[in-house]
Amino acid sequence: MQKPLLLILAIIAAAGLALNPVQAEEALIVRHYQAQERYAFGQDILDLALSKLNRPYRILTPETQIVNEKRGEMQIIEGRLDLEWMSTSREREESLIPVRIPIYRGLLGLRLILATKDGQAAIEQVSSLDALRDFTGGHGSHWGDLPVYAANGLKVWTNARYNTLFKQLIGGKFDYFHRGLIEIWEEQAKYADDLAIADNVMLFYPHPVYFLVSRHRPELAELLEQGLNKAIADGSYEKLFLDRFGPYIERANLAERRLIILQNPVVPPGTPAIDTSWWMPENHQTAMEAAHQPKN
Repeated sequence: MQKPLLLILAIIAAAGLALNPVQAEEALIVRHYQAQERYAFGQDILDLALSKLNRPYRILTPETQIVNEKRGEMQIIEGRLDLEWMSTSREREESLIPVRIPIYRGLLGLRLILATKDGQAAIEQVSSLDALRDFTGGHGSHWGDLPVYAANGLKVWTNARYNTLFKQLIGGKFDYFHRGLIEIWEEQAKYADDLAIADNVMLFYPHPVYFLVSRHRPELAELLEQGLNKAIADGSYEKLFLDRFGPYIERANLAERRLIILQNPVVPPGTPAIDTSWWMPENHQTAMEAAHQPKN
């Protein structure tokens, strides 16, 4: 009696596997190093894209970030990690596979301006790039977008220490400090006695942030592109974007600001135009389209 029973159980088990092949599908593993809070939106988009693939997956995120960007990127190049999400550059695109769907929809290239309360009125009179050249900006000496100043004929004062730049702005070493839409409000509040946000001008330069995938994982780059496009098509990407950034966009009152376009020489030639229609008002779209003309 025991042998027929075992045979029946084996047949049932085989039939179950045949009817449910998805249960045997191996999970897609994605390893990265970016555990800091400033990278949280990129991880949310990574999770969203993978969720659109209708297959099991696991994102392996370290509890704390134990490597800096330079070391983390090298581990991706070597194949020990799978991807990062960073601003693109010619060097990165030569060593990694760019998924050319901008994670922040170009929003990181939008810059509002901090100035001293004494200097605020002069900065608010700036209406063109040429007028901006009369002033000196402050910037981190090791930040990747520093070449934007030279490419646009702008004067710049640099320092390696982030906190020192605010003190030097207050001390008159330079005239303005352009900051991102998300960070500027908290920074101004910290120095509220001395600094103000210019309320009628903003800068923009193309600054696409891509998923950059190890060349050891070309199939992952293809899957990510598929997942991102599905999330765009069904509206879930735009919803997540506006849930995260909508309050800052509304607070900045972009439609009432003068827009000054800068060139970004760090962006590789041939980089696709960024669709900024999710957040940039219609009255600025003509200027934005000109700024995003693909380079040859």
